[in-house]
Amino acid sequence: MLHKENLAAMVVFASFVVVCPMVLADDPVQASVQASPINARNLQVGDHAPEIYRRYEKALVNWKSHGLKTPPSQSQWVQVNDKYMLVQTTNGQILAVMPIER
Repeated sequence: MLHKENLAAMVVFASFVVVCPMVLADDPVQASVQASPINARNLQVGDHAPEIYRRYEKALVNWKSHGLKTPPSQSQWVQVNDKYMLVQTTNGQILAVMPIER
């Protein structure tokens, strides 16, 4: 009789060992995919650049050596992938887009 009780307890324990990890591993499928906050592939003049490009540390300080015109007040040149973009620091509006010439 004791052997049957031990066997029953072992079966119950084994079922928890197998079922619990499967329940914990359940990862529901996301309904949508969030776009990257720095997805700058399709930005054009008039669009608003991501906030990171409005920061002073992203500004090109040697814009003249890259053949770029003087940025107006409250704007700066930034490099975004393979382009230079003139971005207003106040609202992030893109004023100009220039390809990087190699």
